[in-house]
Amino acid sequence: MQYCPFCHGILASDRWLTSNMRQPTLRNVRKAVFDGEPAGYRCPSCHGEMVKGPVPTTQGTNTEVDGCLKCGSLWFDNREIEPFVPDIQEIAPVLERDDPLSKTITSVWGAITSIKHRLIDASDQEE
Repeated sequence: MQYCPFCHGILASDRWLTSNMRQPTLRNVRKAVFDGEPAGYRCPSCHGEMVKGPVPTTQGTNTEVDGCLKCGSLWFDNREIEPFVPDIQEIAPVLERDDPLSKTITSVWGAITSIKHRLIDASDQEE
């Protein structure tokens, strides 16, 4: 599982999901996501194509979740994983840092990652 300190999203690997999410819930999430539409970006882990789909929650709402067609990872925006893994804070506590240096590093890292993904997408389009 990877945590983005820039946007507070979580990229959960297929292996992590299998170990930490109830199997009926995981099947429903995967079906909704992988029956979805292109998300318009590449997987941060393997650079495979990402798709997105609305996933019904137990609260009766839908949450849009993104998934990688290549490695099976799922991307959850800030706190979107909570309806599917209610005890996420106990399983994977995330320390948020508010000091100015951490915020600067996080902003720079986010910019670098964004540029990297644009370059990868541009090179894919040239092929």
